[in-house]
Amino acid sequence: MTIPMFDDIALARRTILRRVPLDEIEITPAMFDTNERIYGARLTPAEAVDRIILDVRGRGDAALSDWTARLDGVRRSGFEVPRARIRRAVAALAPELVEALKLAAGEIERFHRRQARNSWVDFNVEGALGQLVLPLQRVGLYAPGGSAPLPSSLLMAAIPARVAGVEEIVVCSPPQRDTGEVAEIVLAAAQIAGVDRVFALGGAQAIAAMAYGTQTVPQVDKIAGPGNLYVVLAKRAVYGVVGIEALPGPTETMVIADETTDPRLAAADLLAQAEHDLVASAIMLTTSRAVRSTVRPPRRAPATQSGAPPRLGWRWR
Repeated sequence: MTIPMFDDIALARRTILRRVPLDEIEITPAMFDTNERIYGARLTPAEAVDRIILDVRGRGDAALSDWTARLDGVRRSGFEVPRARIRRAVAALAPELVEALKLAAGEIERFHRRQARNSWVDFNVEGALGQLVLPLQRVGLYAPGGSAPLPSSLLMAAIPARVAGVEEIVVCSPPQRDTGEVAEIVLAAAQIAGVDRVFALGGAQAIAAMAYGTQTVPQVDKIAGPGNLYVVLAKRAVYGVVGIEALPGPTETMVIADETTDPRLAAADLLAQAEHDLVASAIMLTTSRAVRSTVRPPRRAPATQSGAPPRLGWRWR
């Protein structure tokens, strides 16, 4: 594996530190080839997303079924995960992993309960002035689960919604290609976070379903949660029909290290973020040439109970 290293900060700024808008992201020939195979034309990611959204708006569940089969390699008889199946997911995980999820959920809830805004009204002789803070009726959350299931993303989106008093929390997460089911750890996180409904749907088709509603997926008031480029472009496309919380770009992390840094810990921190997406950026800034030469991702990242594939090491290029 080759890891780019720079001594020239100006060169680094022009390369690994360069930021471009969504519409200016370089589309490689390989991406065009893939899109031509899937869509029958050499579409840009934005054009592909528009095609999916239009189809889901027009055909509803039938379009969801076709796109899930085409993009995820899974053909399901239904999209909603039964409530009993979500409850069983907690029991299927190792006890220490369940405790870690519950600990994280508790800390997230404690933080957001302090963050809550209150309604207020001030009456005087000229009238009333105030602010009413009311929860949304239904929110849709996207929980990444394709290449690397991210239960933390689900917890950090669902728990604030529950604290805010949202009436119904809906989650979409892509089915695993090998099982056709939502990742076990994502289902467990949904149960712990108090999610109401989970659908085995991913990608732009999931965003379209939550934005416009289908025969089985309810329309939501707001969509939150990270995802790959296609998910982010889909959120941008449906903004205005529904609310969104942000357009999160590819994960970026920077570790600042000196000669006292433990190379193994630095590599672990970088790899934990690099696994999020093929275009994620894991950057280390160091004053030590010795540390620079010793920090390396493992040859083979260990498989975990979360379902993250063991090949994640090669993403840290």
